Amino acid sequence: MLKINFRTNIIALILTSLFLVYISPSANAEPSTILGTTGDEPIGITIDSLGNIYTANGASNNVSKITPQGVSTTLGTTGANPFGITIDSSGNIYTANNVDNTVTKITPGGVSTTLGTTGNNPRGILIDSSGNIYTANYGANNVSKITPGGVSTILGTTGANPFAITIDSSGNIYTANDVDNTVTKITPQGVSTILGTTGANPFGITIDSSGNIYTSNTGADTVSKITPQGVSTTLGTTGAQPVGITIDSSGNIYTANNVDNTVTKITPQGVSTTLGTTGNFPNGITIDSSGNIYTSNNFGATVTKITVFDQAAANAEAARVAAANAEAARVAAANAEAARKAKEQKELTEILALIPSIAELTLSLGETTQSLYSTKCVKGKTTKYVKYGAKCPKGYVKKK
Repeated sequence: MLKINFRTNIIALILTSLFLVYISPSANAEPSTILGTTGDEPIGITIDSLGNIYTANGASNNVSKITPQGVSTTLGTTGANPFGITIDSSGNIYTANNVDNTVTKITPGGVSTTLGTTGNNPRGILIDSSGNIYTANYGANNVSKITPGGVSTILGTTGANPFAITIDSSGNIYTANDVDNTVTKITPQGVSTILGTTGANPFGITIDSSGNIYTSNTGADTVSKITPQGVSTTLGTTGAQPVGITIDSSGNIYTANNVDNTVTKITPQGVSTTLGTTGNFPNGITIDSSGNIYTSNNFGATVTKITVFDQAAANAEAARVAAANAEAARVAAANAEAARKAKEQKELTEILALIPSIAELTLSLGETTQSLYSTKCVKGKTTKYVKYGAKCPKGYVKKK
């Protein structure tokens, strides 16, 4: 049957098992685990500098916090049907509330207030370096700006049904427009233009350090790339119905694929692989400083963590360990050689110490031997020995 998720306005095909197509993950998929649980129907997801995960829970009107150790708590309440979520440098959380057209601010201590109002059906949300909040208003085809003091204005208009929103280093705002398959650019002064076209039904949007825009195209199972000059291309393919999208520091793109419960990784060269599997119907996606991926799983009320294996880091660590082992072996060999030389020196010293005694003993033994086996003959101060029983030479006197 065809089921329409009223709260999220996402159309999900729930088919009988006879018709459901499952795309198996790649043999090289990274290990996936359920990090923690959330409120009902989590949609948006974000992460703080300490690795804590936050989700906007569309059906329970609250925000969940999950620590890196997987401890889940409800941080605070929101307006009706929170959709997008973002965080500021002080750890305050903001949600775009799709049904009552508001933005909620939740402090790290869990205190919730309504920051300001928006256009109809705000979906995507972001914050700039000055603390201004922007929302993509799906039902109004515009972007709202709310100052830190709560003053709300319409920044500019967009294409049809903006679903997601991002910002560049100059403060320009970009929206992925679900119905007309475009990206809108709005300057800080509110001037709106269509930057470029996308694949069918762009639900997610992100930007790289060079100003290139990427969208996850839910109706086309692709990612579009649009240059700052407006040149549009298909970067690569994804799993079934990509919703959320994020990017790492190397320009790799990741999408949360809502129908086949996978995450796709697309390199800057357009090579697509299945990174790992997720919980049921992943919507939001984010990434931490180590490159691990997290998804908010809408129908499972969970967050999945996909631990990404960094081959370069592993190789560097292996080289470091090998070098440390080699140095330890060198030190051990040097210590053994030093011990051997010290032992030899000790033995030599002991031998040298015995030489005078040996010499005296030898002399004494020689004299004793001579006294035992010969006759001693003396002439003044001169001594001679002759065979035992023989006569002394002329002039010598036999001594006993």
